[in-house]
Amino acid sequence: MSTSEKPFLFAAVVGSGLTAKAADKAGADYLLALNAGRFRVQGASSLTSFLPVRSANDWVIEFAEREMLGRCDAPLTAGYSVSDPTLDIENLVSRTRDLGFSGICNFPSTTLLDGRISEVLEQEGLGFARELDLVRLASKAGLTSFAYVRTNQQARRMVDAGATAICVNVGFTSGATGVSTHLTLDTAARLIDRVLEGVPATVDKLCHGGPITSPEEALAVTRICRVEGFVAGSTLDRLPVEQTLNEVTRGFTAIPALARSSSSSESSGHDLVGSSHAMQHIRADLNDLAHADIPVLLVGETGTGKSRAALHLHESGPAARRQPVVVDCPALTSEDGATYLLGRGGGSSGSQRGALEQAAGSTVILDEVSALALDHQGKLMKFADERVVQRVGDHTLRDVSARIISTTCEQLDEIAETGAFRRDLFYRLSGHEVILPPLRERVDDIPELALHLGRKQTGMEPKFSNAALRALLEHPWPGNVRELGFAVQRAIRNANGGTIDLRAVEFLRSKPQTAPATPEEPALPATAKSEKVWIAEALARNGFRRGQTAAELGITTRTLYNKIKKHGLQT
Repeated sequence: MSTSEKPFLFAAVVGSGLTAKAADKAGADYLLALNAGRFRVQGASSLTSFLPVRSANDWVIEFAEREMLGRCDAPLTAGYSVSDPTLDIENLVSRTRDLGFSGICNFPSTTLLDGRISEVLEQEGLGFARELDLVRLASKAGLTSFAYVRTNQQARRMVDAGATAICVNVGFTSGATGVSTHLTLDTAARLIDRVLEGVPATVDKLCHGGPITSPEEALAVTRICRVEGFVAGSTLDRLPVEQTLNEVTRGFTAIPALARSSSSSESSGHDLVGSSHAMQHIRADLNDLAHADIPVLLVGETGTGKSRAALHLHESGPAARRQPVVVDCPALTSEDGATYLLGRGGGSSGSQRGALEQAAGSTVILDEVSALALDHQGKLMKFADERVVQRVGDHTLRDVSARIISTTCEQLDEIAETGAFRRDLFYRLSGHEVILPPLRERVDDIPELALHLGRKQTGMEPKFSNAALRALLEHPWPGNVRELGFAVQRAIRNANGGTIDLRAVEFLRSKPQTAPATPEEPALPATAKSEKVWIAEALARNGFRRGQTAAELGITTRTLYNKIKKHGLQT
């Protein structure tokens, strides 16, 4: 079977009827009613499933019978512990079949316990051997059996006992239980492969836990080893709920920020507005760096405020009285870029200072430095390393004391891996890296920003209705603060001097979705106006990631930078 034809099996650990029905509707191949799932629904960790809180088996039957049996199309499997010496396993299996379960699962399994504890249980006849008995009796009763294992020997013994599915558990899910893992996806895949060696093709093969915490990671593992599917536990019924509640709560708790914002608290154009923890940390970081003589690299998506942060850093430092020199790296052409940066030596046309020399005693801001051509990167090396400049056509080295601040919307280390950016220059520019988060990751700053941007545009504080504010909070803002600024401007215009209500921001909800350009239509639109729209829409579709946008449009990143500048679309 080819890789593209390889099946993917999905098993969902369910602790409530709501989770079970959602997983069933989504097409889960297995539904596993485990006490760990129920504990997570109640806010506890999966680890609690091993504690003697209550009869695990009776509890599973109780909530599964009440909320799941007869309500789902996917086969429902009951998870049982067999370490109770008084347990009649044969009677438990018979009861499971009569209730209408499709199968059994050995969970909580002694395979997940510490070696010494597991060893003692095994010596008492209450360990893995007893779990094998559970699988044998289930197979004899016509039930399927979903077997958790940790070793190849356990997997083979479970297959011999009649297991219809083998699940390799690579430890408790990292992050969801407070348990960390030393395994990477690659090492986990190699471990899974060793455990599954010799397991026949007729047996379903899945994995669970460890470093695998998302569908993308689960798919990656199935592509590099012989496992066929994934068991989602905390990644299914705990993490999404926490994330959703966190986002919704942050949205509502942001509302009081409108009342807290004072119209008298005027800010300069370069202030980084926001009371979120992220922005407080960034401002503190920049203040600490203001008088430090080290290069700073500001990283963030388009519109996150990298240029403002660079100016804030300069204006907070000792060179604040002097104007910084801003180098628009995407605009430097191969013909005159070197002269612009380094200047020109004496000759018939006379000598001239370059941008780096002009920044002496001040700051040079390399804006979107990732767009700098390789030959210009080489010209920067000596300046970044020794603070000296050699003009084009001149042999004299001139000392230039200037601070270097660089901005980039792309990860320079990743670009360096491709050879498009010099790694030695990256190390010289990234003395300290500051990451500016996208607006969608600091939703609680939106009310404060909206007021600040409104005051900046009109000189007066705008008023937002709760419904309008909620629309601002719910918008994804792919263009970040810059997009928010334009939206506030448009909303103020729509409100015509009154309160900004939902109708004034309705354009955020009804933006037309434009289909991506196809590879068969790489040619640019004929007119400048249509070209501007074409590029602007592509930038918005791709979250203003320039490399990704250039790839979709079928043009080089440098061409895209030039066109962004040409049409006034730059950050």
